Amino acid sequence: MKLHNKIARLFGYEMIKRNKHPTLNSHLTNLIHLHEIDLVLDIGANSGQFATTLRSEGYKGDIHSFEPVSKTFESLRAACSGDHRWFAHNIAMGDACDKKTVNVTEASDFSSFLKPNDFGKETFGRIKVLYEEVVEVSTVENFLTTQVMNFDKRRILLKIDTQGYDLEVFKGAIMVMERIVCVLSEISLIPIYSNMPHYLAFLKKSEEYGFVVTGFYPVSRKDNLSVMEMDCVLLNGQYA
Repeated sequence: MKLHNKIARLFGYEMIKRNKHPTLNSHLTNLIHLHEIDLVLDIGANSGQFATTLRSEGYKGDIHSFEPVSKTFESLRAACSGDHRWFAHNIAMGDACDKKTVNVTEASDFSSFLKPNDFGKETFGRIKVLYEEVVEVSTVENFLTTQVMNFDKRRILLKIDTQGYDLEVFKGAIMVMERIVCVLSEISLIPIYSNMPHYLAFLKKSEEYGFVVTGFYPVSRKDNLSVMEMDCVLLNGQYA
């Protein structure tokens, strides 16, 4: 074992080359470069953490971030201020254009159209619903066809983190799916919201439209190390 690896292990770390895709960030960076992604749809943007990470990893293309909760949207808008290729939209995404009621939680990143179930309440302390807010809902298809010039010539990464609503967002992108090169979705192996689709339903639907998995990255675990949530990265089969 090389000395730098021994030193890393001594302090509780491992040294792995980024081209081996050890983390979600390195994997996405490699995908973005390999497939020449030039447009990112950041759905469920919260305060802009994902887009900020992309920028720190060197991505310089267009980002459209979507956050429906008005208070959280203000933080998102502040985050993208001064970045002329990062745009914030105060809307949600789903499978149809509509208005829906979102449950706003104590921790803003748990806000969802779905209500937390008993497991979610017991496991995540700040998932308590504080109030409800009616928000505008659009679809990926509607946004791309009406708001993005020459969208059919873009190479798109679709990131979805909507706390149990990712499958509906995916359905709203089906008519423009040929332009979606990569998809990143946070999926729950153990549901934390009531009426949340089983994670296999999302994987089955993505497989129906030709997507293949390029990586699974655990987000949270139980004390026994079983995975509760994971980031799933998919590649459109026509680009594979």
